[in-house]
Amino acid sequence: MQKLKLLILFSLLIPCLGVAQKSSILVGPEWLDKRMQNENLVIFHIGKEEDFKEEHIPGAIYLSSRDYTIGTEDRSIVFDLPTDEDLKALFEKNGLTNETDVVIYTPANWIPLVTRLYFTLDYLGHGHKTYILDGGIVAWKNGGRAISTDVISPKKGVFKISPNKALLADEDYMLASIENTGNTIVDCRSEVYYKGIEPTHGARPGRIPTAKNIPYTSLYEPSDIGAYQFKSLEELETIFKAQGLSKDEPLVLYCHIGMQLTVVYTTAKLLGYKDVRMYDGSFHEWGPNENLPIELD
Repeated sequence: MQKLKLLILFSLLIPCLGVAQKSSILVGPEWLDKRMQNENLVIFHIGKEEDFKEEHIPGAIYLSSRDYTIGTEDRSIVFDLPTDEDLKALFEKNGLTNETDVVIYTPANWIPLVTRLYFTLDYLGHGHKTYILDGGIVAWKNGGRAISTDVISPKKGVFKISPNKALLADEDYMLASIENTGNTIVDCRSEVYYKGIEPTHGARPGRIPTAKNIPYTSLYEPSDIGAYQFKSLEELETIFKAQGLSKDEPLVLYCHIGMQLTVVYTTAKLLGYKDVRMYDGSFHEWGPNENLPIELD
């Protein structure tokens, strides 16, 4: 009888565990729809401001990628993390508190812009309360749900941040990872850049030595309604395993400028990888520096 009770309990838990795993980062329109009246909810619309003005999910707040990244006029820095203080001020201005659930979406299938914001909030210690609306506004509208043109003025929040510097890598860390067989470097660019067929941003063609390749575009696809959504966990696991990645080894990711890699970062988190870093300077910083090693096929 005791074994039967345990079996029944286990069978009931399995579906719940599956939902928890899928919704740990990615959520669907139904999930969001049920929480629209929650006070501790902030929805960020990421993309072009003109698209936001034309239509957005009710209550959503517009953010440009320039709000949560920085660059320089000479492009020596492109899409890097702002200071911790600036990020704190940005999110407080837009209503975040430590109790806030954050949902991020895009109207135009710009997945890297969304995952870059997810990474930023994860870096600040808020990843456990940050969600991505899988399929964006296309999936939302497909169910006939309401859209809006109203612009709200969020009430300022008090947001205590806990920046995790262990999520960041620099040139020294990358050089050490080349020599350290315990670290796995992952190039998140398209294969033509990884193999050196095409140069990237005026840099030398090639890749950081020892890097594996997971093109960020291989991790999501258009659904039958035209919404770009992440592939199933089984498909994502297969892609990672095909490159020999292991959850027992630290991953360090790079791409062109630190944007595309966040799709791979988010996927790694979905799959349960615990030790994942991003090289924010990426190949934009590495490629032009003749003192740094390059690998070609």
